[in-house]
Amino acid sequence: MSQLLKFGLILGVICMVATLVLAATYGITKPKIDEQLAMEEQEALKAIITQADTFSAKTLDGIEYFEAVKGERIVGYCLKVTSSGYNGYIRMIAGIDTSGVIKGVRVLEQYETPGLGARINEIKRGESESWFLRQFAGKTADTITVKKDIDAITGATISSKAVADGVSNTVKEFLAKVNR
Repeated sequence: MSQLLKFGLILGVICMVATLVLAATYGITKPKIDEQLAMEEQEALKAIITQADTFSAKTLDGIEYFEAVKGERIVGYCLKVTSSGYNGYIRMIAGIDTSGVIKGVRVLEQYETPGLGARINEIKRGESESWFLRQFAGKTADTITVKKDIDAITGATISSKAVADGVSNTVKEFLAKVNR
């Protein structure tokens, strides 16, 4: 019994040290990861509404968004969108102009299956943006239906639908709240 207790204590100490190392590593890397995510978000904002000079973060009844401003005039909004895909959540930015027409969509983070659902963010050789996400530009939230207005990714209908539904629902909800 004493040998069992001895091995149990040794294993406990090893687990404790491993936990402390993991916690320290997380504490050290978390600020850098957050900084990188913020930088990617800013790049997405600038790519979606190119004419804006500045973007100011706002919240409206739980919807996080950015006002895109050129000079003194609001030229659009970039909404934070989170949708549930096949393997987890998909975090995006959807930009709209002041009349509600979608200017563009960028995926910031996704956990979809490589080679299938992850193709929502696939950029073909010689192009600068995803062929799938490019389909959203120029449409309104009412005209985003997979297989009708948006071509789904073959073998990844759930991921395609998650992006389309997330963008459509968030834009509709935002416009309803901002136009009250």
